[in-house]
Amino acid sequence: MDERTLLIRKLSTGTVFRIVAAGSFLSLVPLALFFGVLAIFGLNTVKWNNQPIHGIAALLVSPLLGVMMAAFFTVFGGVALAFGLWLYSKFRPLRLRIVEEG
Repeated sequence: MDERTLLIRKLSTGTVFRIVAAGSFLSLVPLALFFGVLAIFGLNTVKWNNQPIHGIAALLVSPLLGVMMAAFFTVFGGVALAFGLWLYSKFRPLRLRIVEEG
């Protein structure tokens, strides 16, 4: 495997949002589904309007809650990260170490 360093002077806001969205949706939606499965067995892991939901209803509501949480984190986390990276780029370039498979 070949390793090299990539120097980035500016990262587009769209790229930042795509990275944050991928991380948020691919982690929070499966976690919410797992909580929905736990709620089928009677655990109070899924709540709507501060009321616990159990059974199949919890399994149906949990992905919706996961998507809503992921969208919230994508919007606010993406804005914060884009601003922070923009500020960082004013002082120095970003160095990314990439490993190429080959």
